[in-house]
Amino acid sequence: MKKLTIYFIIMHTAMLLIMGFGVWFILNKFFPSIMIEHYYIIPLFFYLIGIIYILRLRRTPIDQPKKMVNLYMLMRMIKIFLSFMIILLYWLIDKPNIRNFAIIFVVFYLINLIWETYIYMRMELYLKHKSDELHSPQKTIDQ
Repeated sequence: MKKLTIYFIIMHTAMLLIMGFGVWFILNKFFPSIMIEHYYIIPLFFYLIGIIYILRLRRTPIDQPKKMVNLYMLMRMIKIFLSFMIILLYWLIDKPNIRNFAIIFVVFYLINLIWETYIYMRMELYLKHKSDELHSPQKTIDQ
């Protein structure tokens, strides 16, 4: 499980670095009117939420799949709530640019939603595999 967690953290970091710089480059090159001053807040928010998500999934008991589903749904709800709070806070700080911030934020949210679903599926497959190993009868030497 530790190797899988490290793999997800490395992949999450690489994915957000590539996506963060890629979106920043596209916005600066092709849509400079949409670019916002505090752009770095968006990738940083999704990076931190993703790290918390990965570390929290790591502690899910292998033999209780319902807890994993509940945790997954809880993390989604927390992410939605925190996203709303970030957008609301940005709206209070910088009202003229809230539209641009919200557009960029939604793009990141959708891409991150796909990424987190992939992580959840991989983690679920890993836990199922481990559970099957624990519950399968041991083969004897005579067989």
